[in-house]
Amino acid sequence: MTGRLLEVRDLEFAYDRMPVLFGVSLHVDPGESVALLGANGAGKTTLLRALAGLERPSGGSVHFDGADITGVAAERLVRRGIALITGGRSVFTEMTVAENLELQARAFAGDRRELAARRDQVLTTFPRLGERMNQLAGSMSGGEQQQLALAKAILLRPKLLCIDELSLGLAPIVVGELLEIVGRISASGIAVLLVEQSLNIAADLCARTVFLEKGAVKFEGRTSDLLERDDIAKAVFLGA
Repeated sequence: MTGRLLEVRDLEFAYDRMPVLFGVSLHVDPGESVALLGANGAGKTTLLRALAGLERPSGGSVHFDGADITGVAAERLVRRGIALITGGRSVFTEMTVAENLELQARAFAGDRRELAARRDQVLTTFPRLGERMNQLAGSMSGGEQQQLALAKAILLRPKLLCIDELSLGLAPIVVGELLEIVGRISASGIAVLLVEQSLNIAADLCARTVFLEKGAVKFEGRTSDLLERDDIAKAVFLGA
């Protein structure tokens, strides 16, 4: 595991004895962006939830930043440096932008000056949010809500940012703007594990891809090599 930020080995998971993940192994290096692709029901979201401590694996192991974190609770993993943006917008719609950021900051144990510096940095990255601090999150567009979700995640300065379907339900031009932001986040040194169904989005952002099919890894390697695999490309594009 030398040099690896995240190392997943032979991970198993089941819902009420119904197996969902079958011996999944993958890794993410520091500062690397990796795409996790697969059709609906492939186990992508379940895998992210298990990595973030929201689900407990039934077998295998997860190591993060040199420590075994298998089964560790989500709130502890946030402090260790794992942030998860769940599918369907990770924001509180009945709260303002400022309230969303303030609530997220409660997971941060530092002093208020450090917190203020982090918030200023976040608003520099997301200037549109700075203009909407007193606006209810639920009244913003889908793209702006995803920006807020990203802002909340990087407020905690994670080492690994897990994103579940960034592009879900958004127009291509909005997705392009969000991809630029995620690219800058990655360039700052934060590793990214991006769950997607779109091979095009994965290719834009991630040099390496893991493809899941029915809870098992069917491909792991360069995204450019995956583009040449017609069988997998069809599964991603068509959801077959």
